[in-house]
Amino acid sequence: MRNVKLLLIGLLFAATYAVAGGAASFVAKKSNTGEFAYSEETQQAFLKDCSENANEWVCWCVLGRLQGSYSEKEYLKLDAELRKGYQDYDFMSFLSNAVTACDEEYEAAASQITEEEAKAYVDTLLKYLKKRNFLLECSPGYLDLYGSKGANKICGCIYDRMVKDKSRLVQVVLEDGYPEYNDDWGLSYCLECIPDNFTPEIERSFIKLMNQQGIPKSLSRCFLNTIKKEFSLRTFALAVRNNKEKLTAMLTMVGAKCVLEQSLK
Repeated sequence: MRNVKLLLIGLLFAATYAVAGGAASFVAKKSNTGEFAYSEETQQAFLKDCSENANEWVCWCVLGRLQGSYSEKEYLKLDAELRKGYQDYDFMSFLSNAVTACDEEYEAAASQITEEEAKAYVDTLLKYLKKRNFLLECSPGYLDLYGSKGANKICGCIYDRMVKDKSRLVQVVLEDGYPEYNDDWGLSYCLECIPDNFTPEIERSFIKLMNQQGIPKSLSRCFLNTIKKEFSLRTFALAVRNNKEKLTAMLTMVGAKCVLEQSLK
């Protein structure tokens, strides 16, 4: 149930994967068939990497735009370079514009929900969404970063805020669309319930999780220190939502700088 997967970790790694995950990590959603037909293997690899931290609709959308502008050979070459930290300006600009266009298409579709439909959806959701089941679905997304106690506290806070203010929940549905189509759905609840700042425990978990993705600890620390200079935990999550393309591009440059600094030591 995506309607309870309000995952901060997804927001954190949306930026991290721009360094470690290549082009697929830069984007997110659905699209049209393009001029070039990529192999099944290339398409599935892109969608798998992309949808781990982004809305599947956007992943499909950007993939279609890629196929409309780049041959499979060109794409694989540029993607491989991006994974190594080398950026082609035209390719990065294309990705950024593609994501922006796909986001607009998705938001336009979500905005078609009427207030009556939103109220009916919320009535049904509140009728069947029990706190115990919500915690079971929500908490796993926070375990690695906050531990069992912290995860349950955050998810309990999110649940309480949802059920105590029906009118606000209706407005969230009107603004964010249906939760099953939006991985960032209900982020305002999440922002209100997570700690404001990075704690030592969160920092250790953050670096551990990055390290598990193949990013060296020294590079992870450099990346985290840069984030902490510019953001609190909450403002970073908010920045990811408000301007993903600009933020991800900026953090990609930071990652490349950290890689260069580490290579010179």
